[in-house]
Amino acid sequence: MDKFKVLQRISSFISSIYSLQHLLSLIMEESKNILNAEASSLLLYDSKEKVLFFEVAEGEKAKEVKKIKLKLGQGIAGVCGKERKIINVKDVSKDRRFYTDADKKTQFSTRSILAVPLTRKKKLLGVLEVLNKKDGKCFTRKDEQLMEIIANQAAVCIENTSLYMENIKNAKMAGVGEAMLSLSHDIKNILNGLTGGIYLVDSTFSAQKDEYVSEGWKIVKTNVNRISDLILDMLNYSSKKIPCFQEVMLGDFIREVVSVYDEKLKEKKVRLDFRFDSRISKAFLDTTGMQRVILNIFSNAFEAVSQDSGCIEITTLLDENMRGYSLDIRDNGKGIPPENLKHIFEIFFTTKGHKGTGLGLAVVKKIVAEHKGTVKVDSEIDKGTAFTITLPLEPGYAEKKT
Repeated sequence: MDKFKVLQRISSFISSIYSLQHLLSLIMEESKNILNAEASSLLLYDSKEKVLFFEVAEGEKAKEVKKIKLKLGQGIAGVCGKERKIINVKDVSKDRRFYTDADKKTQFSTRSILAVPLTRKKKLLGVLEVLNKKDGKCFTRKDEQLMEIIANQAAVCIENTSLYMENIKNAKMAGVGEAMLSLSHDIKNILNGLTGGIYLVDSTFSAQKDEYVSEGWKIVKTNVNRISDLILDMLNYSSKKIPCFQEVMLGDFIREVVSVYDEKLKEKKVRLDFRFDSRISKAFLDTTGMQRVILNIFSNAFEAVSQDSGCIEITTLLDENMRGYSLDIRDNGKGIPPENLKHIFEIFFTTKGHKGTGLGLAVVKKIVAEHKGTVKVDSEIDKGTAFTITLPLEPGYAEKKT
């Protein structure tokens, strides 16, 4: 097939930009047909984790293939991505760079590989491979030229598709934000009335000792608190906010924020430990925002730990440069599955079913970013989870760093 015909066929990818999955499958299928190969694979590059992964996989072993992740420099695809150049391996059995695990998991026998990087504006998007010529011969220089044409067009299509999907996501988020902002203000007014009513009824009940009334009222208050938390999260996420910094005694502030859990900690028999760095006394925070951050993380930790044996530890540590500090909230709970960790801060992502809103940690990330800080999570199944927030001691320090 000549270069002109290849360009004509590959240009048809443009019409598929609305579906990344379909686009990648099409690129793989066309590459296999044009190069007369037995199989093809396409790995995308995750710039955050710095790994190549299979976004699309077909056949009985698809799930196993999708678990494979290659670091740059690992395997033929990893070397291709790292060096940003075509690699033509005529006999993989004689090449130390060949990654054998993929063949083992798919039960496919690779003899030869032609790999080409997918790049756009000097940015690595992924690696495209074709495997084994059907006629048993090796891939030629002409095949390399055809793969370059395919790769260039495919990279443009992948970039366009990613931009399209990102724009759709942003548009949806903008709409969600406006809806949440409108709803939350209305519900907040209702909550103000409920809160006032609770105070009046509480005052009346304090003189009585009706066990059922007391238990029922506890349920009412719990649910009002849940609605209140939801509305605060909606408001925090949907509104653009410049933090109103106040000077606080950091240790005292943290203790006061989590003190709302004192009774629950006693009931569940969960131990709470504080390990505050004595070198940190004062810090500048938006107290309302940071209260939500601490409570959203702490509530997850409380739910994750077991009755009687649960432990939550809150630690602060001054940075080496003496201008910032870390706030660590750690639990010995059930941990977060690895496949969920990369989605943990995404809006509406939850593993709690109907009990979760998927707003809490998205709000945490937003508020921390408004403080010019960062938040990360480390977790191990059946051992626990640690959220680490890094913040400047004063707003000015963050500005100097940026």
